[in-house]
Amino acid sequence: MSGSERDMEDVVGKPVLVERGSTDRIAPPLGAYSHAARVSPEGAVLHIAGQVGNAPDGTVAPDAYGQTVQALRNIAAIVEDAGGIPAEGLVSLFTMVASREALPGVRRGIGEVFAEWFPEGDYPINSLCVVAGLAREDLLVEIASVAVVPG
Repeated sequence: MSGSERDMEDVVGKPVLVERGSTDRIAPPLGAYSHAARVSPEGAVLHIAGQVGNAPDGTVAPDAYGQTVQALRNIAAIVEDAGGIPAEGLVSLFTMVASREALPGVRRGIGEVFAEWFPEGDYPINSLCVVAGLAREDLLVEIASVAVVPG
């Protein structure tokens, strides 16, 4: 992988659990994502169910932007509770959006959170698709993910 390629050990000698990047042999990503991620054998793989924009108290944000930010915060909480750090261990996302009209809010939410988590542009893989609907009518986005946490 080239681009944001890193050695599998960082500057303090701690194993790097995920190496993200792309190849120069294909077009660059169309958005905030990498084409590939390599996982270190030192990590444990954490599969995370699709997260929606519901806050810990059960309320759901009224728009796609708010739901996207909250879904990503939910993913972060799960990764952290498993002993990981989202910016270091997030491997991939599968983002489902309930309408094309919601796409600008979803992209804005992902862009803002990723700017915080991945300031160098070392983004996880993200496949995004527009779907006919989600489990409830008020849900506009759902994000399933895979992360790596210390083994």
